[in-house]
Amino acid sequence: MQSSQAILKRILSAGVFFHGASIEQTINSKKMKSKIFTFILGVILIALPFHFSYGQGARYTGSYTESAAIQHVGKSNFVIEGSAFTSSSSKYLIVLYSCKNVIIRNNKFGSSPVNLAIYLDNCENITIIDNTFENVQSGMVAHNSRGIKFEYNDLTNVVGPLMGGGKIGNMAIFDKVTGPGNSISYNVCENISGQSYPEDIINVNQSHGTSESPIIVKGNWLRGGGPSSSGGGIILGDVGGSYQIAENNIVVDPGQYGISIAGGNNMILRNNKVFSSRKSYNNVGIYAANWYESLGNSYNITVTNNAVNYTNRDGVVNNFWFAGNVEPIEGKATNIYDRNLSASILPDTIIGRARLTSTTGEKVPEGGSVVPTDPVISLPNITNDPSISIYLDKYNRVCVNCQGPYAPTANILAANESGAIIYSQKLTRYHTVLPYRPAPGKYYILVRNGDKAHLKMLNIP
Repeated sequence: MQSSQAILKRILSAGVFFHGASIEQTINSKKMKSKIFTFILGVILIALPFHFSYGQGARYTGSYTESAAIQHVGKSNFVIEGSAFTSSSSKYLIVLYSCKNVIIRNNKFGSSPVNLAIYLDNCENITIIDNTFENVQSGMVAHNSRGIKFEYNDLTNVVGPLMGGGKIGNMAIFDKVTGPGNSISYNVCENISGQSYPEDIINVNQSHGTSESPIIVKGNWLRGGGPSSSGGGIILGDVGGSYQIAENNIVVDPGQYGISIAGGNNMILRNNKVFSSRKSYNNVGIYAANWYESLGNSYNITVTNNAVNYTNRDGVVNNFWFAGNVEPIEGKATNIYDRNLSASILPDTIIGRARLTSTTGEKVPEGGSVVPTDPVISLPNITNDPSISIYLDKYNRVCVNCQGPYAPTANILAANESGAIIYSQKLTRYHTVLPYRPAPGKYYILVRNGDKAHLKMLNIP
């Protein structure tokens, strides 16, 4: 049996940091007669400095029930799930006006080449997760909304105007989205030449995050763009905006540009990879410029640690372009031309990949790695606060309900029976469903919100 000091050394070396009580305060040596599996939750995790992902794209493997188009006005606290939406005479397959606290998950949209799949107007706290989109005019548009999450979705072919739909097609666009808790992350989009016509695959337009909670565009896999002469992969600061981050994205053959900043302030592009072979509509891999100086100056612009190999329409490598009106740019010298980058930075198959890994049990870390610690420390003594509840829903998914307000360090952590941390995420809303579905067994869930906490053991069948 390892000593607590040895265990602490192992966990610290794995990048897990402890706050609060010492390990010695949590050990009950009188009970350590046989192998006691523990969870170091009492001493761990005021906040973990990384986020775990188990593969980009939708992970739902269940069935669907055919559904007509859905519209809700002024409705709150509901879920749309398990439905299949195909072509509709209305413009949208799902449209929500002035709705709050909604989850749209495990649905299938398309083939519906003239319909915008999801439209949100004046909505708050909407989570769109684990959905599959095929041959849709656009995936999601959020207008004048707050707390929008578009995460872990698969989209094949943004049809755009190709079949007579709207003029501009996107996988996801934030239009005048504001406040904390906004994210377009861990999605997969593949546009097949001749079957698609995207503009910007991801567009953040006139939108403002906060300094504490910027708008996040993270961990997306995008392949295929064009033939638009103005569209591309990811654009931040379109018609201005502030506090936006695009990081850890992989973009292949995305169109006229790869990833860009088009204006605004407090913008960050970091740790992205962009590759494109020569296309007739290609221009530049990564750029930053302020196209909207009349709306205000651009400042606090960071472009750092990006790797690019992008060939323009003339057959010339054209990786970076930075306009003078966004200078100085923090981190500019850290970006590189990597001649070894190729289309192989993405797997041959990207759509449906997360569903394959969820059924085989393969875990694909993104932005961090899980290092089992095999600790042997007894469970901490936590008084469960009634404002937090942890339970399994009818689909045996781990759910957390937590009454606000939410501390900046509010967090959910899960560990398996042997004490290895398998999942962590920030807590930002009343109802949270953990997207990671573990194998059957015993698990421990800890939720902390400021000085409130709740610890529960769950048996997942």
